[in-house]
Amino acid sequence: MTQKDLTWLRTLYDRYGVGEVQAVFDHLSPDVEWVSNRESPVFASFSGTFHGVDGVRRYFDGLTQDWSIDRHDLLDMTVEGDDVRVRNLVGATYRKTGRRVETVTHHRLRVRDGRIERFEEQLDDAVVAMACEAGCDAGTGAAGKPVA
Repeated sequence: MTQKDLTWLRTLYDRYGVGEVQAVFDHLSPDVEWVSNRESPVFASFSGTFHGVDGVRRYFDGLTQDWSIDRHDLLDMTVEGDDVRVRNLVGATYRKTGRRVETVTHHRLRVRDGRIERFEEQLDDAVVAMACEAGCDAGTGAAGKPVA
């Protein structure tokens, strides 16, 4: 991965962090594979393996249907060849309960020629699901941690 690729990828994360989802679509490979396999029903609307740009659009439609993301801070990024690992701090409100949580997400991407060919997302399902299903109070994050 070139320095130029790293620059646009950091810019993409910065833009996404302020709500500019189109930044993601601007850099997708036409045959991108987008993986977000979650176990909790809280994530059902955006869980699965999505193929192509239309599949990624379905992922984001499902995500924004149930969640309102108000924080998406890039914590660190490591690069090894075409593989990129990104760690983020995400704050979101589950629309069905109005409860807000914060969690760290881990992204693994394969990037070639300025395009995202594969994306995989991991987070602690149990912490977020428990926070949203088992009575987390507004203003409490994952595992009961206060959020700003």
